[in-house]
Amino acid sequence: MVRRVAGLVMLGLGLWLAWGALDAILAFTSRGGDLASALFEPPTGIIRSVSTALMSVGGLMVLLNTRFSGTVSAAGSILFAVLGGLMAASGADSGLWMDEVLFGLGAIGLSLLILTLRRA
Repeated sequence: MVRRVAGLVMLGLGLWLAWGALDAILAFTSRGGDLASALFEPPTGIIRSVSTALMSVGGLMVLLNTRFSGTVSAAGSILFAVLGGLMAASGADSGLWMDEVLFGLGAIGLSLLILTLRRA
């Protein structure tokens, strides 16, 4: 039961963070930029999109009680935390990357909970 609740929270967190990623990409393209530039220059757009997709799919897999659900959600969580680390290493202002690090660490905590609890 606790594992499924953690999966539901992971799904919600992944979808919420995915909405933020999509919103940033749409804002960039509405100002005249193309999609490739929004995703790959700098590569934060693609990393954020892939990591949140993995988190959402992993959370859904936990709810459906499938194999490798913890691994998928952990991969997305780690990738999202790495995004914050890459932004910090590039010298960006802490206001830009602190949310990614904090949400990434929270998602890693959820992933550890999912990985350590047995499937029912």
